[in-house]
Amino acid sequence: MVLLENALLGIIFGGIYALSATGIVLTYTATGVFNIAHFAVALLAGYLAWELNGGLGLPMVATVPVVLLLCGPVLGVALERLVFRPLQARGASSSEKLVAALGVSVLILAVINIVWGPGVQGTTDEPVPRLFPVEPFQLGSLRFDTEQVGVVASILVIAGLLWFLLRRTFLGTRIRAVVDRRELAELAGIDANRVSQVAWALGCTLGALTGLLIAPPALEPTRIIILGIETFSVAVVARLTSIPMALAFGFFVLGMGRGMLDGFAPFGEGSGTLPQLYDQVVLNLSSVVLFGALVLFRRLDEVGGGAAGSAGLVTGAFGRGRRTGPATAVLGAAALVAALLTPAVLDGADLRQGHQFLALTVVFVSITAITGFSGHLTLGQASIAGLGAFATARFTAEFDLPVLVAMVPGIGVATLAGLAAGWPALKRKGLFLGLTTLGLALIIYQFVFNAQLPFVAGGPGQLIVQRPSLFGLDLSGDVAFWFYELVVVLLVLGLVHNLRSGPLGRVLAAMRDSETAASSVGIDLRRSKLFVFGVSSGIAGLGGTLLTQADQNFDPNTFYPIFGLFWFTAVVVCGVSSIRGAILAAAVYVAVPRITGQDVQSAVGIFGLGALFLGRLPGGVVEQLRRLPALLNG
Repeated sequence: MVLLENALLGIIFGGIYALSATGIVLTYTATGVFNIAHFAVALLAGYLAWELNGGLGLPMVATVPVVLLLCGPVLGVALERLVFRPLQARGASSSEKLVAALGVSVLILAVINIVWGPGVQGTTDEPVPRLFPVEPFQLGSLRFDTEQVGVVASILVIAGLLWFLLRRTFLGTRIRAVVDRRELAELAGIDANRVSQVAWALGCTLGALTGLLIAPPALEPTRIIILGIETFSVAVVARLTSIPMALAFGFFVLGMGRGMLDGFAPFGEGSGTLPQLYDQVVLNLSSVVLFGALVLFRRLDEVGGGAAGSAGLVTGAFGRGRRTGPATAVLGAAALVAALLTPAVLDGADLRQGHQFLALTVVFVSITAITGFSGHLTLGQASIAGLGAFATARFTAEFDLPVLVAMVPGIGVATLAGLAAGWPALKRKGLFLGLTTLGLALIIYQFVFNAQLPFVAGGPGQLIVQRPSLFGLDLSGDVAFWFYELVVVLLVLGLVHNLRSGPLGRVLAAMRDSETAASSVGIDLRRSKLFVFGVSSGIAGLGGTLLTQADQNFDPNTFYPIFGLFWFTAVVVCGVSSIRGAILAAAVYVAVPRITGQDVQSAVGIFGLGALFLGRLPGGVVEQLRRLPALLNG
């Protein structure tokens, strides 16, 4: 009876997963855009409802239509018209569309943070409003409430209306025609742009409704963001094309199935490894399904036209590297002198912010090494960086190793994670590889950083991290640590520069431009892909270690998976083809919050705006600055 009750209650949460995934699938099939901003739309809807109802006193009967209108048709049509239609018109790659959607995500999250703050909103006295009243009742021995019934009923009604729209109406026929072949549909007189607008409006409306359902009783951004990302698993299992599959999988597998597993204890109760691991798998089943599906599905097609990989994000000239000219040499020398003089100019909190800049430079350069040099998307670099830092801290604490010695196996663990992320790259690239790295980031965060498992003893929570010493020289002081970091950064920049300009760099550039052509001339794609993923992940692990040494503690929230999206967006906007782009991204990421007195979301908002206009900034900001003299001269 307990299993049955858990299964029926699980349908409610599964229905919310299904509803959210349906919006993603609908948008993707009609437009070719994987709307990674779906969870941000849901979060925005929750905040608007809380503000209108709790702040302005608008009754829920009026709040719901206003929120659904603003976050649905209005926002969806605006995104299609201003952001994604120009990309579609010039045949943008799936990677460009994904980055644009990332820009929408980070911009919405930045606006939410600036307007309402980063904390949890909603209290016992002023809870986030619910769509349905909560009145408990029983059916036999099963206990329910009216809200649960209302949620399930509304989702079923919406699913039925969507089926009727897509299968029994003229508009549905047009949508299916555009999904099948956009070019042929346009030749038949169908306005494909109008169809895309409708799809965006419907998709965002479903996202907004998801937010209204999952927001109560308190607006916890972390919970809603993670839940939103986890709904990607339903969309991926549906292969981003089947709404019925998304609904069925959400309701019955992630809903009813997880509910039944939650009440089942095959390894008994206790604190042993297997019982705790089982509990973590059930708790994070959607993340496990997301990563597993992306790894196991051998065929995942991208729709919407355009090239896969990094087309449109990487400029050919930048990707292959150029000889260092006099101006570049002078600029580099000036930057080095400025770095050497920094401790004489900055102190206290400002110098500690400088520590963050140097550490993030290393992490951001690792993104350049993957996406800029090999053309593969990586959205999970934050968790891989954190894994290197976590492993270093654990080796130091458990085996009493010196910090510099413990960094070696710590970086090795990050490298192994990179190889795991790179393995799917042997079969695919572009959107689905990016989602695979994001899925791995979720697994790392939930099973390593945020779990009480014996084999990763110590989590969740913070770990004390010591700064290193070398040959008796104490590097724990802020000035000494600055120069230690600077030496590491220079070594990493030299390594990555040689990676780009050497023979391997030419191999990676050829592989990025055309894997078929590269393979035809005898390039071992398998070895090259795994090598670049392993090296770049090792660099990310080193950067994560520097980041925790700068803070002198390991905080899992520093490597929250959403930061991987922020960091990737920052590097792409500044110039993912260039090492200088990574340095600029780190500088802006650290300096803007310090200058404005806001948190990191102020910088994230700038990168979000930049991502929206990425189609007009080929190569990123650094490439546009390089071209500026020629543009000024006519």
